[in-house]
Amino acid sequence: MNQIKTYVTIMQESLERKGRYLSEILELTRKQEQLAKEKKFNEDAFGEIIDKKEVLIHNINEIDKGFTSVYDRVRTEVLDHQDVYREELLEMQASIRLCVDLGMQIEALEERNRKTLSQAFAKGFRGIKQAKQSKQAASRYYQNMANGMVNDSMLYDRKK
Repeated sequence: MNQIKTYVTIMQESLERKGRYLSEILELTRKQEQLAKEKKFNEDAFGEIIDKKEVLIHNINEIDKGFTSVYDRVRTEVLDHQDVYREELLEMQASIRLCVDLGMQIEALEERNRKTLSQAFAKGFRGIKQAKQSKQAASRYYQNMANGMVNDSMLYDRKK
């Protein structure tokens, strides 16, 4: 029974840690939102945030694996004696609700960021395309002018 209590405590702590990691991911996602809305996109800062989020997501996945493993060990005991573990179970349910809420907030914000970034990149590509077309037009103009002058001078030389 004492060992089961220890496992339940481990599960509670795992859920609390997962909640902290999700909060950090939410904060980093908000920073990404700010970066995405800036006129000049800071690719380095954005990449650093992605790297930090990747580490946190890996940690969350490890927590989930550990939680599942521990839960599989104690499931029958906890279900058979719910009255003994009632307070711990209520705390875990609250932690799970918090994690789900944070996950939904992150997902919604990520979707908004994706749309914002898509629009920003599309504008950037349009600007690059226009600059490239302008450069090509100017290049053709100068080539035509240079070719026209060479041809004209050749005509003058031949007439003489």
